[in-house]
Amino acid sequence: LFQLRTGHVPLNSHLHRIGKADSPNCPHCDTAGRTTIETVKHYLTECPAYRKERFRLRQKLGRQTRSLQYLLSDKKCIPHLLQYVGGTKGFEKTFRDEMTHPQPLEPNDEQMPSLGMRTK
Repeated sequence: LFQLRTGHVPLNSHLHRIGKADSPNCPHCDTAGRTTIETVKHYLTECPAYRKERFRLRQKLGRQTRSLQYLLSDKKCIPHLLQYVGGTKGFEKTFRDEMTHPQPLEPNDEQMPSLGMRTK
């Protein structure tokens, strides 16, 4: 939820800004000369690729789901919003990449004695 609020999510607008995507455009809407930047607002309230998930969200929360402010600030939206994200599988690739290619943790030898651990 925090990531959605700040825009630091694995959507192309953010990924392009940090050099992880070639384009900020939505991969579902980037067709025939028509481009749409993949923002949080687009992902949650506009993208036709997620019409089915958005319909379910509207069934649970009503017409106010067109308001990004409502979705990201009202407590009752949280479980439904998380269900929407899970249903779209929009963040799955990035999280799966992190899980299958985790960065190894390398303890700093200088810090280990202060933690009460012995070094070799």
